[in-house]
Amino acid sequence: MDFYGCEKDRNGTSVPNEGLKWSPDRVFEEMYRLEHEHPLLAGREITGVADPAIWDAETGISIAETAANHGIQFFKGDHKRQAGWMQCHYRMRFDAEGYPMMYVFSSCRDFIRTIPMLLYDEHKPEELDTTMEDHIADEMRYFFMSRPIRPDMIEDKFSPMYGADPLNQFEEE
Repeated sequence: MDFYGCEKDRNGTSVPNEGLKWSPDRVFEEMYRLEHEHPLLAGREITGVADPAIWDAETGISIAETAANHGIQFFKGDHKRQAGWMQCHYRMRFDAEGYPMMYVFSSCRDFIRTIPMLLYDEHKPEELDTTMEDHIADEMRYFFMSRPIRPDMIEDKFSPMYGADPLNQFEEE
């Protein structure tokens, strides 16, 4: 379950990059309620994946400890950014049989609103521009890194005249 909270304007539209400004206690109380009342989640053991930064207890109690106190469990996400973005790319394509490697439902409004708008960083082309609303992209990256897949080498069906290697396009058969 993704618990992405952001402010809504008068029309009920999400306000970009504006969190709910809830305390961690309130967030985890609501997560606990949803996990125990939702018909598809109730009675299941749920463990989430989270940014390793939530275990930082430098200023006192960590966010991870606050979550645990409310019955919400997380394990540390893999923070490798480049490998994580590659996992996202692998999932956003089709497999050899033409099936999607991930599905996004219409109820994932903030995913649909933010992911297509993301841009690469101007100075680091392998990285996203982190000045944009990239929270859901980070959630996706952590989730995919918790269950990484190998890239599927799919033959390019759109340019059969070049075969598997476009450098061989001028070779005679």
